[in-house]
Amino acid sequence: MGIFRVPILLKNRQNQFLPSEAHGEDVQCDAMVDSGTVQLAFPAEVIEQLRLLSLDTIMVTTADNCQPTYRVCGMVDLEVQGRRCQVRAIELPRGAEPLLGAIPLEEMDWHIDPLGQLVPNPSSPDQPMWLLK
Repeated sequence: MGIFRVPILLKNRQNQFLPSEAHGEDVQCDAMVDSGTVQLAFPAEVIEQLRLLSLDTIMVTTADNCQPTYRVCGMVDLEVQGRRCQVRAIELPRGAEPLLGAIPLEEMDWHIDPLGQLVPNPSSPDQPMWLLK
């Protein structure tokens, strides 16, 4: 499977509880689909645009085996090709490429096609389906 990107829509979930002057902006961008990444992650400038609150910090292992500590921010309303979920986001350094990881992909019930595209779960093509076993 090659590297591919999909358009995503991000919204600050807290906007519904905040006065309008404190609302973050909605952000549309492309994110690299990366099943090796666990969470949703995007650069600091997007965190600022959304006005996300810092929830915690977490140590991560990057592709070059560094282990920096990054902020966890949220909550984010994420939409990918008409499917939505609410997730936390990892704040990456400025200029980094947004990453769409395994947890939000699972939450929205997307499968990664070997040809490099997202496809809905064949068992539930019209809406996400979760297993509760």
